Amino acid sequence: MHYPALQRKLSTLARECSHPDLPVPSLSNFLQVLLFLPLTLSTLPKPAFLLLSLLIFLQSLIHGTLQLLWGSSMLPALQLPIQPFLLLVCFNIFSQSVNPLLLSLASWWGTILTLSSPLFIILEGLSSLLVAQKLGQVGRELVEKGESYQFVLLIASAVAYVVSAWWIVAVCTQSLFYCGAFLE
Repeated sequence: MHYPALQRKLSTLARECSHPDLPVPSLSNFLQVLLFLPLTLSTLPKPAFLLLSLLIFLQSLIHGTLQLLWGSSMLPALQLPIQPFLLLVCFNIFSQSVNPLLLSLASWWGTILTLSSPLFIILEGLSSLLVAQKLGQVGRELVEKGESYQFVLLIASAVAYVVSAWWIVAVCTQSLFYCGAFLE
């Protein structure tokens, strides 16, 4: 089947996603999530954290659906005040006795997140692989341009290997120490 209206809408959405003004609201939304979730976890109990996570997921699902169907360029800017509002809603809900339905909803959401963790790990690995492949392609193109690029990339990759090895040793040693492996 052929759906020309849907194809036009998807191509319009792709053009709007590549608009130069779009990354600023998206980046600030991302930074809000990175700030608000740990803030909630450190100041409120775990169910509040899970409820805020669920609310952010639902808000993102609604936002993505509206972006696909409506496709307005103002929609990313309208998304910015939603995160603080959801945080305030969460603080307000957990400032008094909480409805048991909300607690069970947060518990179910925590179970869903726990069970879907392997899928997210696989997706993260695939995206890391794609980034590494793209960097390799760009590096190959730079090496073909001149020998100075080759030298800089050689030094940069050596530094990356050394830092990665140091990080693995530092984290593994620390993990083993905290697990009690060195105490026996």
